[in-house]
Amino acid sequence: MIRLIAFFLVVLCSAPSGAQQPVLIDNQPGQYAVGFRSVEQLDTSRVYGQAAARPIQTAVWYPARAGGKPMRYDDYLALRGWDDDFTRTPQQRSKVVEDWLQSFVGADRAAQVAAERRDVLWAVRDAQPAAGKFPVVVYSPSFSSPAFENAEMMEYLASHGYIVLASPALGVASRGQKMDAAHVEAQAADIRFLVAYAASLPQADTGRVAVVGFSFGGLANALAAAQDARIKALVSLDGSLRYHHQLVAQLPGLQLETLRTPLLFLAQRPAPFERAARYPQDLSGGTLKRLKNADVYLVTMYAMEHPHFATAFLRLDPLEFDEYTRDEVARSHAASGRYVLNFLNGVLKGEPEGLAYLMKKPEQTGMPRHSSYSQFFPARR
Repeated sequence: MIRLIAFFLVVLCSAPSGAQQPVLIDNQPGQYAVGFRSVEQLDTSRVYGQAAARPIQTAVWYPARAGGKPMRYDDYLALRGWDDDFTRTPQQRSKVVEDWLQSFVGADRAAQVAAERRDVLWAVRDAQPAAGKFPVVVYSPSFSSPAFENAEMMEYLASHGYIVLASPALGVASRGQKMDAAHVEAQAADIRFLVAYAASLPQADTGRVAVVGFSFGGLANALAAAQDARIKALVSLDGSLRYHHQLVAQLPGLQLETLRTPLLFLAQRPAPFERAARYPQDLSGGTLKRLKNADVYLVTMYAMEHPHFATAFLRLDPLEFDEYTRDEVARSHAASGRYVLNFLNGVLKGEPEGLAYLMKKPEQTGMPRHSSYSQFFPARR
């Protein structure tokens, strides 16, 4: 299922190449330790297949006090076992996880997956929350993907003083999504549900809310912002907003010309001409140019193709890196996290140096020359 996104945005994956070391994420934590908890919630305003309410498995990362045993990546994988059905037994949940992994990981990659599952991260389950009020970030995953899809970036943001909420990308009536307006609207409704839930969290400053979305989640978050004035900032990790213009046209609630929410769009490197000709994308709409009333920061990450924007892909999928190494791509992903943090600091915390960071040359941020290219399109209000 995790590979579906590669089909929809025409990203090619290579054959497996054997075991590798766990992915390197070279960002340093901020001033806070990171806590994590998961919450079973039901949206009783919507049905889900034959169920009377829609399950909203809610992952919560938050600034915490130091102490406790950090989680392993396997603890995040376990979330996939019950993200659409809270009634499963522990044995059933484990089977769902193993079946999910086997659906896209071959036997010759068993050593790689085992290493990733042992990898120790930053978050401590149910850690004591840090004192204070913190801005809220909602993460919206890619097509049919789990809530932990970018867990490392969510931990990074939490360590720098953000509460981060995420739920899995579920279909309207079953686990898998479809590439249509109804499923965009369902995911946008999930985002609004989490924004409302944030109001119940003592740490949350709900006057400062952003939504980060990857791929399909990077279209659903724009729709959610158009519908919900509480959302003050948008981040799109190579989001479908840029690629699926016909689908955007089918969303009457998303009027791009009137959207005023500041946007950071992190884009993959342009596809070679031959690939673009063989696997054409819908680039007819010029979606970002239609955001005339919103400040738009567009940063192209030249080491990265579409699936590289999620660490779940970097860890588990046998990806192709072309002329780049896996570590170079991982470090570029880490740089993406720094762009996201600085954008949020600038928009939600009012820190001028955060927005200034977005326009720096990559060598000024510790990255190789020409590894990224920044553009700014100011709102024409």
